[in-house]
Amino acid sequence: MVYDFDGREEEVDFLFYAGKVDWRAVNFLRKKAGGLICYVTGKEEAEALGLAFMTELVKQRYPRLHKRPGYGDEPAFSIYVNHSSTRTGISDEDRARTVSELHRVVTMLETDVEGAREKFYSEFYAPGHVPILISRGVERRKGHTELTTALLRLVGLERSGVIAEILDDGRSMGKEKASRLAGRMGIPFVEGRRVLEAVSG
Repeated sequence: MVYDFDGREEEVDFLFYAGKVDWRAVNFLRKKAGGLICYVTGKEEAEALGLAFMTELVKQRYPRLHKRPGYGDEPAFSIYVNHSSTRTGISDEDRARTVSELHRVVTMLETDVEGAREKFYSEFYAPGHVPILISRGVERRKGHTELTTALLRLVGLERSGVIAEILDDGRSMGKEKASRLAGRMGIPFVEGRRVLEAVSG
């Protein structure tokens, strides 16, 4: 569980390594978190695949809709996709399949960029039910997307994760309540400031 920062969104997300996500993980996020289930990767990986930030697409086509959220940062959203083998794309199994195949694409980038691009463009379609979030790096933006990719790198994993915000009745779950929940569930609770300390240290 990852909390961003006091004075920012002040929200907590569940974080999974995408390489271990199956339908049970998606089911867990849907039932225990409740927020949008998103796939996360790094800016370099996204650029290698030719992915753009949604804000850039909105600026071009719907400039009057381009506004910054209340917390100040540009959103991390890119396009929403489904893997072509899914049925409707929204079931736990379908979203897990899309996430698993996105993970395969990202891991392929390390050795076969052209093969990864071909797999992505031939096997996925948009719009779909899995939003792709692109990290700008914690030095530029300090949201859950960036904290996720930083954490994954710190533990030696690919920048390939799945996150979902934890909701409460009527609003997002606060830090203290989420921290107590983490304790009861035996899940590590990580604050953004600790991630920044680890990255800079």
